[in-house]
Amino acid sequence: MEIRELKPLTRVEGEGRVILKFKDGLVEDVYINIFEPPRFFEGILKGRKFSSVMDITARICGICPIAYQMSSVQAIESIFGVEVFSEIENLRRLFYYSEWISSHVLHIFFLHLPDFLGVSSIFDIHRVQPEVVKRVLRLKEYGAKLTELIGGRSSHPVSVVVGGFSKVPRKENFTKLLSDFDKVYEDAIFLFEYLASLNYPEYSLGEEVLFVSLIDGDNYPILKGEIYSSDGFVVSKNEFSDYFVEYELPYSNAKFCKRKDGRHYIVGPLARFNNSFEKLLDSVKQLALKYRITPPVMNPYKSILVRMLEVIDCLERGRSVMEKYRDITKPVVDYRVVAGVGTGISEAPRGVLWHRYRLNSDGLVEEADIVPPTSQNQYVMELDVRRCLAGKTEKESLEKVEEAEKLIRNYDPCISCATHFLRVEVIS
Repeated sequence: MEIRELKPLTRVEGEGRVILKFKDGLVEDVYINIFEPPRFFEGILKGRKFSSVMDITARICGICPIAYQMSSVQAIESIFGVEVFSEIENLRRLFYYSEWISSHVLHIFFLHLPDFLGVSSIFDIHRVQPEVVKRVLRLKEYGAKLTELIGGRSSHPVSVVVGGFSKVPRKENFTKLLSDFDKVYEDAIFLFEYLASLNYPEYSLGEEVLFVSLIDGDNYPILKGEIYSSDGFVVSKNEFSDYFVEYELPYSNAKFCKRKDGRHYIVGPLARFNNSFEKLLDSVKQLALKYRITPPVMNPYKSILVRMLEVIDCLERGRSVMEKYRDITKPVVDYRVVAGVGTGISEAPRGVLWHRYRLNSDGLVEEADIVPPTSQNQYVMELDVRRCLAGKTEKESLEKVEEAEKLIRNYDPCISCATHFLRVEVIS
């Protein structure tokens, strides 16, 4: 067996490698080996008070802490029978919009765009297109300011509690964000049109791949909903573990996930867009149609465009919430601590994020189960890399490693979120 190490996989969170297995001089199989040690968040939560769950799970991801807070707080509220006021739910939506804006902008322009321009980082982009980067930073800052206003700080916010928020903003706190909106919205449109002008590699997901996302009435899915698959399969959040299963493979520390009928799927922007295109705001749909971005989008490289459409949708919806906002006099709903099992689900920027907790009568966590988007996307992500490299000679495959990296970044992988990425190991 020959082992060869190449440069680390860049612009993703976490550590791992691609293992190439050769037979008769050709790549016979490809594995994505995530070797970052598991961080055991599910174990860390055991014995903890329910009130600390939101702050602990937020540490799973530095980019998407609100997603983990929203799914976990839902799960605990379902145990206690908590129904938050509509004003609190709207504020939670606004809070989530802020994260989608910041996270999508980070992925699109810092992690993904360099691939399309043949450069290594956003700093290289700034040297030749400073106006693009100026608008990117202004848009990302807008999302971060909104997060900080509601959450107390822009990184790992602290305001989410069972029944509502520990502290809520006042109406006048939104004045500056509303006054800056037109300029930031102009930036978002400019950046979308810039992305639409790029050349995209010809690539298509296999027809066997399903798209799984939430559906939430007339809303574009983000905060809650039922689980919908593109083959018409619909289940509730409480039924997730009845129909979906995580599984382990010997070469990776991160789990994979599939439906119990054996079918694999992806979650995230493409799944949401393909399943809920009609739920986007009319202005966003018209923009998509203008540039011929219509469902089903099967090219994962074009997820960069869908993410930007979601940013624009979040901006418009966020402005509406801010304009209609009225001071909240009671930010937390009364509740009683009881024992039980509860589930929570929401749409992280990367896709469906499911939580399940069992609490005892003292409100202590007895069991915790968290299924992040990365585990649900990992099989198809690996399948893409296998299609890219299989059948190639050793020299050809090593030359295509950069292309394989680009395929992986299409999925916005957060290997750290998997809690459980490029040296290349060649097995011959």
